[in-house]
Amino acid sequence: MELVTFVPVQVERAPLVSEPFAHMAVAYGSGEEYLKTVLPALLDGLRRGERTILLGPEENLDLVRTALGADATRVELGLSQDWYGHPARTMAAYLDFARRNGPARMICEPVWSSARDAAEWAKIEAIANLAFAGIQATMMCVYRDPGEEVFRSHPWYLDGEAVRASEPYLPPERMDWEQPAFESPPAEAEGLDFDLPGVRRMRAFVRDQAYAAGLERDEVTSLVLAAAEIAANAVEHGAGHGRVAVWRAGDELICEITNPDAGIEVPFPGYIPPEHESLRGYGLWISRQLCDAMEVRTLDGKSCVRLHMRMTL
Repeated sequence: MELVTFVPVQVERAPLVSEPFAHMAVAYGSGEEYLKTVLPALLDGLRRGERTILLGPEENLDLVRTALGADATRVELGLSQDWYGHPARTMAAYLDFARRNGPARMICEPVWSSARDAAEWAKIEAIANLAFAGIQATMMCVYRDPGEEVFRSHPWYLDGEAVRASEPYLPPERMDWEQPAFESPPAEAEGLDFDLPGVRRMRAFVRDQAYAAGLERDEVTSLVLAAAEIAANAVEHGAGHGRVAVWRAGDELICEITNPDAGIEVPFPGYIPPEHESLRGYGLWISRQLCDAMEVRTLDGKSCVRLHMRMTL
């Protein structure tokens, strides 16, 4: 996956964007083109007193520092590798930045270490159009030689000096999110049935299996907390009981929680945080933050959540 940059849009360049949240794509090829795109947006944000963050590789940050001079201290700068280790946590960090007082501008260039994380971020790019709706913030996602899939996830794109509607764009609700069904857990997987009184025993089971597999202490804690959140959803809002299974697959430990109900009805489960005043809906969001990956499927009247934790080899 190509590098991605979130760059705020100058208002005079975006007469078509009237919503509080603007999300657009722009292509760049060289450092000169990157600076030509980013610098005017940074300067415009500084003139307006907007909170601006710029994340990127060192070479691009150096270009901006040199161009801005003393004004560089007025922009929050950071290295991509310090932010981009986990797609869901990165999404949460951006939401936290955007929700602070006043309008936000975000200029960010992700570099992912695995194809799976890159693919997960591509999905988050599409869902961001819902997650950031109503927030006064601008994201301009700058790609090196982007493919058409980029324009499917961005409502707008920058064409020279003009902002244009992206014809291939599809709202996330209309995208094809179908995924293949899970294969059955392997024969060596350890399993346990649970109900509401048995959730504590289920936590101990997951903890013991994780330690026995060699998972580090902090990762064990995260996995147990995530599994408990999913199990609580199963017994409180589902069929009232479920089953947990744990096994190792390559360099990962997988914890699967199945629930014989009609399935998880929340759209984009765990990707969009609940409203601040909400008393429900945090379980899936928290679980996606805690684990290295979370997958959700509904098949044959069962909901199934798989939590992945990377093992230290």
